[in-house]
Amino acid sequence: MIHDNLTGAQKCAVLLLLLDEVQAAELLRQMASEEVRAVGHAMISVADIEPRAIDTVLDEFLAASKTTVALGGGGVQVRSVLERALGPQRAGGLLGELGPPVTPRPFAALEWVTPAAIAAMLAAEHPQAAAVVLAHLEPQRASDVLAALPEALQPDILYRLATMGPVTGTVVAGLDRAFEVRLAATPVAPPAAVVAGPDLAAALIAMAPDQARLLAALRDLDPAMTESIAESLFVFDDLLKIDSRGMQALVREVETEQLVLALKGAGEPLRAHVFAAMSARAAAGMQDELADLGPTKLAEVRVAQAGIAAVVRRLAEAGTLMMPGSAAGYV
Repeated sequence: MIHDNLTGAQKCAVLLLLLDEVQAAELLRQMASEEVRAVGHAMISVADIEPRAIDTVLDEFLAASKTTVALGGGGVQVRSVLERALGPQRAGGLLGELGPPVTPRPFAALEWVTPAAIAAMLAAEHPQAAAVVLAHLEPQRASDVLAALPEALQPDILYRLATMGPVTGTVVAGLDRAFEVRLAATPVAPPAAVVAGPDLAAALIAMAPDQARLLAALRDLDPAMTESIAESLFVFDDLLKIDSRGMQALVREVETEQLVLALKGAGEPLRAHVFAAMSARAAAGMQDELADLGPTKLAEVRVAQAGIAAVVRRLAEAGTLMMPGSAAGYV
């Protein structure tokens, strides 16, 4: 493996693999959960890295470290890690150029907890404390936690976030320790793996040669769920996948006004596909109606498109047209 092709995660993986397990584990503990996952995958990909590439990574690390003003984990840990990675001689020169260590990242332990679990803990805290915690989380994660909090608490916490001034390190450290104690006392179970659901059922039906039979049988068990699955199997934009014969059957079934409204939100390729299924006169007339149609509410366009998609599914169940991807069920 050549050094020029290495990602940042792979370079980090190279450095970690040069350390013993204890030191590597300690460094991984200081990383965010997303970083740990990326580096973990990268470790496998650099297992056969060339020796000269390892030297290049170490040299790059040494050069980058000269501009670093702080390293976490304490001075003793920094010296130990650098000596193991670079050797005593190279590490000795580098240590004199590094600034004092910084404190570990606040609330790092929460990065391994689900947003719902964090929200459950914050719901029992003062809103100001909850706001401080959210302010230290990655924005998307903080948003997920906020959404999982009781709706009655959300405005107050948002207001405190918007008006929050500087928070002392003592306060942050105290909250951080309090949450670490709570997590240690009552470990949060990892989220249950989602291995099935309507999306998987829809994916399996989409690959089946006899979609109509499966949907009909499923509709006897749960009509509402079956309709939801059927809607996900075919949407308006999928009209591009229907052959000309099927499009001709569809055009005969759909009201002109509904089709014009649906095409208002369609791209040129889809419009051309629809017009090709009509006579030249009918296509020209519909193009004129589209040109004359003024601004239209997007919601109305979506309703018209969903209605046409439903007609396609009905015609497919009746055998009038072939659904995209279902050719295996025909001879």
